[in-house]
Amino acid sequence: MNNELYKLIYAIITILITSGCFGYINYNILEKLTVIVDRPNNETDKKQKIMIFTGVNVGLYWILTTVLNCEISLSILLVLLFDVVGTIWIIKPLIELINSLINKIRNTSGQSYTDNRETRDYIFNTNKIQTLFIFDFDNNLITCGYLDYQQSGDNNYFDLALIPLDAPENQYSFEQVVEETSKHKDSRILVDFEKKIKIYILRY
Repeated sequence: MNNELYKLIYAIITILITSGCFGYINYNILEKLTVIVDRPNNETDKKQKIMIFTGVNVGLYWILTTVLNCEISLSILLVLLFDVVGTIWIIKPLIELINSLINKIRNTSGQSYTDNRETRDYIFNTNKIQTLFIFDFDNNLITCGYLDYQQSGDNNYFDLALIPLDAPENQYSFEQVVEETSKHKDSRILVDFEKKIKIYILRY
């Protein structure tokens, strides 16, 4: 290959990698796996994370092309392979390990557990069957049912898809639900102060 053409291709590929295109792949995969979660209006943190992943990709690409003398096409394929496979098998477990260690340190110092997920995602994302009873702040039952689907917490709009229970809704009183919830250690209560609702969640 002509030396000038090689330099041109190398420069174009380097621009693509350093511009954040490859770093966004890492970020997008980790976001889909809820390993990292950024608020919709917080673009600064998102850009910083993409820059970090971009730096990792640039370093890997430099090692492959300069130190190991790999062809450009092979280097690109290896970087893309790392972005997909490496993100899932290396970066994801590493981030989870760091978060686990941080929470252990917080626990020993008497601080509360911290998680980067939205509260709704933290509560609802489980493989257990969940029965939901939704009350207003006056303890009036709004609706109830088995959780079928909930929209991701990174969406500002909050809705739930419920499967109707076997018994009619008017058979469930607030006192019965509170009593039943207290019997199960896995039960949770989600309080939404903005919408003024309380969601009692029974897990089985």
